[in-house]
Amino acid sequence: MARLSVLFKKAKGVFLVMLAVYVLSFGGGLLAGKLKVVDSAAIQKSRLVEFNRTLEYRVPGYGDLLESYKTWHRPTMMRLLAKKDRWGLGLLIFFNNFIMANTTMFVRALTLLPMVLYPYGRFMQGVALAQTPAAARIVPVLITEFGGYFLVITATLCLWAWAIRPRAFGFSSRKEAIRGGFKLVGILWLVSAVFMALGAFFEVRMLLGLVK
Repeated sequence: MARLSVLFKKAKGVFLVMLAVYVLSFGGGLLAGKLKVVDSAAIQKSRLVEFNRTLEYRVPGYGDLLESYKTWHRPTMMRLLAKKDRWGLGLLIFFNNFIMANTTMFVRALTLLPMVLYPYGRFMQGVALAQTPAAARIVPVLITEFGGYFLVITATLCLWAWAIRPRAFGFSSRKEAIRGGFKLVGILWLVSAVFMALGAFFEVRMLLGLVK
């Protein structure tokens, strides 16, 4: 099994490509939103946005699990918000992002095809931020949650790239490449906990500030 430092070196190219895709897509959306070339409210009703938003619910078995979780999550969130339960809200948001959302990102990247829509989703995120009142409140949440999701998504894409072309990335066999890929996913998933904890902190502050 390759050392972690070696895995990071092998992953650098994939991470740089994904970072460029994010910056260009999100930045393009932010610019389009500021210039009002695209209207966020109108485009949110498009079939492509709805398809992208509900894609994971179409996965047999996993979609049912997500639906059950959302049925529990929504009223729980509202109850904690009404009580202004800072710790309860923080733990719920952290669990939602670190476990449920990261799992969704992993499933999307692992099935690969949904990643075709990744640039479009980031473009729409940029448009929405540009046209959201008091968007400055959202920026800390957006940055921290992006950090966590980005690690999990890109590590999973490294797993794919290494499995497809193990020799090109310096692995002696496909088995070694897959093992290294899963190791990278596991480590970076744990690292994402730092980003998700910060995101939960900022989101709780934002939510409780809005209900004062």
